[in-house]
Amino acid sequence: MDLKLLKDFQTFLKIERNYSLSTIINYTSDLKEFVLFCNKTKIDFNINELKNDNLSRLFLIHLTSKKHANATIKRKISTLRTFYNFLKDKHSVQTNIFKSLPNIKLNHKIPKIIEPHNIQKLLNSININDNITNYRNYLIIDLLYSCGLRAQELVNLTIKNINLLTNQILINGKGSKDRYIPLHRKLSSMLKKYINHIRPKFINKKNNKGILFLITNQYGNKITTKGISYIIQKICLKNKYKGKISPHMFRHAFATVLLNNGADLRIVQELLGHNHLKTTQIYTYISDNELHRKFFYYNNIINDKMKKNKN
Repeated sequence: MDLKLLKDFQTFLKIERNYSLSTIINYTSDLKEFVLFCNKTKIDFNINELKNDNLSRLFLIHLTSKKHANATIKRKISTLRTFYNFLKDKHSVQTNIFKSLPNIKLNHKIPKIIEPHNIQKLLNSININDNITNYRNYLIIDLLYSCGLRAQELVNLTIKNINLLTNQILINGKGSKDRYIPLHRKLSSMLKKYINHIRPKFINKKNNKGILFLITNQYGNKITTKGISYIIQKICLKNKYKGKISPHMFRHAFATVLLNNGADLRIVQELLGHNHLKTTQIYTYISDNELHRKFFYYNNIINDKMKKNKN
């Protein structure tokens, strides 16, 4: 593998595309899979070999055979298109061989959500006065749900981006898309106590790795998305909650609750940090389902009353 080529690509993503560190890591991971594929098919990862027109089709066949989800295949092909654009701009590659591949159609699945009453049960089960870990864990769930954050956004949330005077947080979202999210009064009050009194107990004075970030692990280091998933699963198991819950499901619940209570779709789009309204519109299906559920619920009540009146 040409390590210089990989480093040059990473620099290109950072400087010229202004991509976040997490995006660069994902692109690098996708590119490494392509490199492994090249090695297995006896193709050297160098400029001359990468010009082979058949390479893109062979890699697509490889991804399909791995039974990746369409969304995963689409992302990996998108990464390679970006990589070949870089090769065109910076090296002697004339054609982006991945550009000619057909677009991968996505099967839009309806997002799974947690019902608000179940989220409240999880929060109520955490005794925040018991220990500092419980207090932090309560905040993790409340921030994911009440602010509609992605797990990575919560991980990257810094102290300087929390304004308790205006009760809002600044989120550095995907694709360098920043947005402000309001905080409800209780959450703002809890954050104030956490920042001033509880968080300092987590910070390891011997290393400053987690000093900038709101949420840290028990060693005072910046928490990871896997760490957040583990905490949520642990709380769910304790509550004997059936089914797997991911951090992203709290974000789905946030969007659905807003729409069910009459929020404008454009406002929900801004709060979620979506680039395209189409991405947000998938939540309207869940909202419509809720509308039908309520309709039949109240319709049954009306019918029952009518039957009683007849009798």
